[in-house]
Amino acid sequence: MRREPPVVVALGAVLWDVFPDGARLGGAPANFAVHAAALGARSALVSCVGDDAMGRAALEILRDRGVATDAVQVHAHRPTGSVTVTLTDGQPTYEIVEDVAWDAMTWHSELARLARSARAICFGTLDQRDPQSHQAIVNFLDAASPACLRVLDVNFRQHFHAEEIVRASLARADVLKLNDEEVPVLRDYVGGVADVDAFLTTLRVRFDLQCVILTLGADGCRVIGDAGICHAVGEKQRVVNTVGAGDAFAAAFALHLHNGAAMQTCAEQANAVGGFVTTQDSGMPALPARFRVFD
Repeated sequence: MRREPPVVVALGAVLWDVFPDGARLGGAPANFAVHAAALGARSALVSCVGDDAMGRAALEILRDRGVATDAVQVHAHRPTGSVTVTLTDGQPTYEIVEDVAWDAMTWHSELARLARSARAICFGTLDQRDPQSHQAIVNFLDAASPACLRVLDVNFRQHFHAEEIVRASLARADVLKLNDEEVPVLRDYVGGVADVDAFLTTLRVRFDLQCVILTLGADGCRVIGDAGICHAVGEKQRVVNTVGAGDAFAAAFALHLHNGAAMQTCAEQANAVGGFVTTQDSGMPALPARFRVFD
């Protein structure tokens, strides 16, 4: 069943991923916003860039890709964010620059209108590493309608995560997405049994989550919901670059879920979109029209 395109908002980093062969626009929230727009949503990003060439280029690309940037602030003194990315067999490792523009996102009353219009919001843990950006994200989530779908995509990078942020984020989320490498880190923060499915099932109940999504790379994903656990098998892909694939997965899952699809369908469609992104040498490749959720 297709509905009117919803307003979907991503909160947090927009930055440049600096690969050995050049820089490409990225950041999990920016990736999510671009993919949500490609899938047919009315997509917006709440972030901050520097008053520099990289910031202006980022805004231009986002607008060209259909993302509303009215809520992307411009910081006069901090540079636009960047990350050094190293790829080993297509798998990325990151060195994330600190004290950049997206760390200085500021809450202001004009954002409340956007928050109230949102039907889905994606937020993460990395984007809350600075108290200022953390407070902006918390205020935005709290200003949104109770009916808005809040998707927490944990991203445990380097040392940029803390127990209190993780717990508070889980308490505000409806959907949790994480990968198998993030499970033991999360268990350290909230406690739980060693069995992964049992841990995630308990976590879902404890934090009153609609579902928990465990992504498994080439093996697809598992979704823990009210009806139990469903498994969607991933298609074998010729992997070029996995950067952005998880963000594309999250965008597709959220939009299908908002559109009333069953969990199994959400998982299968999200696998397909994320799998396609792994075949491209970009975290924001153009998505084929067959993936669109909304016209």
